[in-house]
Amino acid sequence: MLLDVSNLTVAYEKNKQPTVENINFSLKSGEILSIVGESGSGKTTVIRAIMGCLPSSGKVIAGKIIFEKRDLLTFNKKDWLNIRGKNMTMIFQDSGNMLNQVLPIGKQFIEYLRMHDNLTKEEAYFFAVEMLTRMNLPNPDNIMKSYPFELSGGMRQRVGIAMAMIFRPELLLADEPTSALDVTTQAQIVKELMFIPRSCGTAMIVVTHNIGVATYMSDKIMVMSKGKIIEYGKTKDIINSPKAEYTKALFASVPQIGGKRYV
Repeated sequence: MLLDVSNLTVAYEKNKQPTVENINFSLKSGEILSIVGESGSGKTTVIRAIMGCLPSSGKVIAGKIIFEKRDLLTFNKKDWLNIRGKNMTMIFQDSGNMLNQVLPIGKQFIEYLRMHDNLTKEEAYFFAVEMLTRMNLPNPDNIMKSYPFELSGGMRQRVGIAMAMIFRPELLLADEPTSALDVTTQAQIVKELMFIPRSCGTAMIVVTHNIGVATYMSDKIMVMSKGKIIEYGKTKDIINSPKAEYTKALFASVPQIGGKRYV
């Protein structure tokens, strides 16, 4: 088992009650798990706890997060430095906003590569261009010369995915990776994200409010509400026979097209 989360409970200083409570799930290499639920249900808190990047007011107060047989909750700054970016990485809603807007993408990509690996600038440039090409970005050499604000939302997101996947991490965490994009670009990004586990064996956790995206791309689904797991299991089982009323209502909220609901 690559990742095993048990009884994870997170609280913020201002809240008397835990924000997420008793979260339990596991993930094998190459599996995709989608976490769905309404805004404020605790989805993002779960993956930020796994990544070790909760806000300063947030704290894991109970549970274990076992990644590659090591408890992440025992990690110090040096331990995190060794695995973030290489073994475990994260992409955000608009990865372009995470980049420095006044530096060319190529400069940032090369610095990122050399920070985590002993590469020359030429080697780093080659690997960056190769990864941008794999993400179906046209004219990757021009992309390397461009500034983030010069690219479309879809292109920025592909750059973010390329940077996240350059070291073929064991685990990729994706926080609403398609919600800032138009429908056509969403479909393209989803297909590219689904290709990652097949080509690299990377496990993936996708936080999304889009039920259609979750059911289409994931092997397993975890439904959350008010900081707790409402339902968790194989995607096909939850789609075909949801047990919780909340899950049924969530699926029923997906609009019908031609009398059919695509979940």
